[in-house]
Amino acid sequence: MTDAPLYAFGLGARRGVAAQDIVELVRRVARMHNVDLSDARLYALESKAQEAGLHEAARELGLKLVFLPLAALRARKATAATHSPRVQAMFGVGSVAEAAALVGAGPNSRLVAPRLTTPVAACALARRVEEGDS
Repeated sequence: MTDAPLYAFGLGARRGVAAQDIVELVRRVARMHNVDLSDARLYALESKAQEAGLHEAARELGLKLVFLPLAALRARKATAATHSPRVQAMFGVGSVAEAAALVGAGPNSRLVAPRLTTPVAACALARRVEEGDS
């Protein structure tokens, strides 16, 4: 049995992002894919751990927020759908949001939604793969 949630929202955000920008983006992705937030968590890069907007968004959404090491994201970069040259140059992954979602949802997870971006944030959605899933 895994500790991974059924759904993982991976987040990428610019410095100083407002909580409301994250809340609206996560809710939008959840609606687009009929995801119940009760079995989901938020995942972001550990270098964003001091971003108050991320913590406030997690509280407003009622979701646990987990920060991941860059090495973990790099380990899943090949399964990301999006490859931004700018993000690749900065972090060594094509999409922080997609890699964070995939890591958060656990081994063999699959991307449900490639990153959806705004000028200040990105959100991707991954789903845990359970025994018997194809």
